[in-house]
Amino acid sequence: MREARSERRVSLELPLQVIFGRRISGVTASTALRALGAEPVAYGDGLVDRVRALAPAGVTAAMDLHGTDTALAARELGVPDERITTIAAQIDGITPANGANAAPGALAEIAGLVAAGRLRVPIAASFPVEQIRTAVELQAGRHVRGKVVIDL
Repeated sequence: MREARSERRVSLELPLQVIFGRRISGVTASTALRALGAEPVAYGDGLVDRVRALAPAGVTAAMDLHGTDTALAARELGVPDERITTIAAQIDGITPANGANAAPGALAEIAGLVAAGRLRVPIAASFPVEQIRTAVELQAGRHVRGKVVIDL
């Protein structure tokens, strides 16, 4: 199975998909996804053609973690709407992904993978609550590789 993903906010999602045996290509502006087990595909004009070349047998699912480009490209590649999700935008016919619609037991399963050492939660930065503004500004820059933690 091959799934297309956007780069941002994949610090847990992408490794989870690799753990569950899925072959991943990630839409990205860098090669950082390769270290997480994905094959990078550059954003921009020609995205659909690049994905098609990388996955000649087709794409089976897609998750857009930034904007709508990956979701719309997935549609063009023939991925059915029910196999596409997004966290960053609303697209008619596509179900958004968020914590509110997580599968029952998902958090416990993820915690178990972390505890077993199969999943690493990368921490980009940690801030005391008094520096929350700085933490939010860092996260808002959208180039963080890992989680931004607020110490309470």
